[in-house]
Amino acid sequence: MAGALSLDEQRAAMKATWPKFNERGIDRQTQEIRWIGKCRPQFVTYTLEIRYQLLKYPKVRVLTPELVRMPDNPEGAIPHVYPPADDPTLCLFDPAQHQWDPTMYIATTTVPWSYDWLACYELWLMTGRWTGGGRHGSLVTNNGAEA
Repeated sequence: MAGALSLDEQRAAMKATWPKFNERGIDRQTQEIRWIGKCRPQFVTYTLEIRYQLLKYPKVRVLTPELVRMPDNPEGAIPHVYPPADDPTLCLFDPAQHQWDPTMYIATTTVPWSYDWLACYELWLMTGRWTGGGRHGSLVTNNGAEA
């Protein structure tokens, strides 16, 4: 993709913007980079893992604490995540709406969107309602296709 940011550009932006997100490896062969960092959007401190493979969508997982599931909730046991259920990644944007592409910095999109997702998640735990918007009623896969 023309204009796609390189891994080194993504690394530099993350280091400058989120210095407490530690780079945990860059694989030049697969063109993948990984960061681990702590964030506290409201009440709880979370440890996040961000993985990014060049020209693909960034993936964010909550490493700790384990996300609470509410199996009987109409919006899903954990709303707005991608499978697998036992190790979900956060649904931070709608690929079908082209809300993220490789010309965008992870530091200014993915990390702030992760904070927002976690704030909505904490409110969902209190109220049982997802207030973060997004599509309901269909599963969006990591490549943007509806399942």
